[in-house]
Amino acid sequence: MRTLRLAVAAILGIIWACSLPLPAAQAHAIILESAPAQGSSGPAPRRLMLRFNSRLERALCSVQLVGPGSRVVALLRPEPDTPPDTLAYPLPPLAAGAYQARWKVMAADGHVTEGAVAFTVTAS
Repeated sequence: MRTLRLAVAAILGIIWACSLPLPAAQAHAIILESAPAQGSSGPAPRRLMLRFNSRLERALCSVQLVGPGSRVVALLRPEPDTPPDTLAYPLPPLAAGAYQARWKVMAADGHVTEGAVAFTVTAS
């Protein structure tokens, strides 16, 4: 009889544990906002800003700006005083044409994500 009670108690304990909500999963860094905005068209921006949904390990993040003719545009050092979820770079003067900011970031939870933001610089 005692064994049966222990077995029933164990089964009920397992059922109860399975009914508890799961802890929130660690999310990958997802881009929330960019300037210039994805798909935008306009005058040459002076700054590139990428904001994510989580804190970033900045030392392990990279951004590459590719312009007309697939030429890589040298980015200056990232701005140091941005929030922990944001990467920002001052930009050199940009010629008219299509650009793509390709990013690869590591969130504080260790997940790596990558993507790109495309924008077009119009002639002034």
